[in-house]
Amino acid sequence: MKIWKILSPKILTTEERPDNITTATQAKVKVTHLLFSENELPAYRGTLRPKYPVVPGRFAVGVVAEAGTGCIKTEKNTRVYIHDVIPCGQCAACCAGAPESCASMRAAGTACEGYLRDFVVTDESNLSPLPLSVSDEEALFIGIVSLCEAVIDRLDVTKGKHIAVFGGREIGNILCQLLIYHQAVPIFVDTDEESLYLASQCGIYYTIKADSMMEETILRITGGRLVSDSVYCTGSELPPALPFDMTAADGLVVYAGFDFPDFSAPLKPALEKRLTITAVTNDYSNNATAINRIVNKAVNLNPFLFQKRPVAEIAALFAEEAKRAESGGHVPYTIVNML
Repeated sequence: MKIWKILSPKILTTEERPDNITTATQAKVKVTHLLFSENELPAYRGTLRPKYPVVPGRFAVGVVAEAGTGCIKTEKNTRVYIHDVIPCGQCAACCAGAPESCASMRAAGTACEGYLRDFVVTDESNLSPLPLSVSDEEALFIGIVSLCEAVIDRLDVTKGKHIAVFGGREIGNILCQLLIYHQAVPIFVDTDEESLYLASQCGIYYTIKADSMMEETILRITGGRLVSDSVYCTGSELPPALPFDMTAADGLVVYAGFDFPDFSAPLKPALEKRLTITAVTNDYSNNATAINRIVNKAVNLNPFLFQKRPVAEIAALFAEEAKRAESGGHVPYTIVNML
């Protein structure tokens, strides 16, 4: 079985390693597609400084090649989404039989080995069977849609509620689409014109560039009340304290993303408005909901599915996207064909 490893910054190599089923509830999955994103780059560029070597690859789908005798929901040839976060199995919640509330979720490609490999051996509980109506390419976004649904759960969305989404590009776009599905009124704010244009093409009516007219525009949309709640997507180029100014008194501000960079924000405006501040990351509980949303076409993923590369070009892809990131460019999603 071939595995790709980052040995140190800018050094990607492969090795052969036999991985076999060792318990009755495990399955061996042939990885068919992987989603390459900016999540893969910190370890490769050395900006994260993880414990090397690192097996990258957070989002992946595959086909069960072998199922243990104790597997119930999967059998040979079942298409599956391989969960991008895995419960630790050791915290109080896991020991109490509530892995969805795990306090130490392990993200594939960072806290545990990722899926840039030929095969993955994992417990059946870490696999979600895919309906025929969900393509492999769409299924790669299950983890992202799941995160967005977790944000929506935290927001307590009601019909007609104005919610600002700051930054996030593709994630912000998907979150806004799902907010519309839940009958809220999202306002997407970003610095990038292309990101705003794409959002408008996906049916997001209110798209605002973060400039000197932003606050005036938000006040006009909300009838002078500002937004009820806000979501700040980590990795955004916008000031992290921006939601404090754009959110009405007693509102909620959610910081959301797959990791949290080291940033600071003055709390005085939030305290004066009695804002509640919380965070959402690495969701595990909403995978089934995410699959349902994709089946029901609640989110348009087509704009994110066009860039594809064969796994034979994976080394070149890492080098190209690292160079793009280092020059300040945006790293788009790329679907890697593992076959």
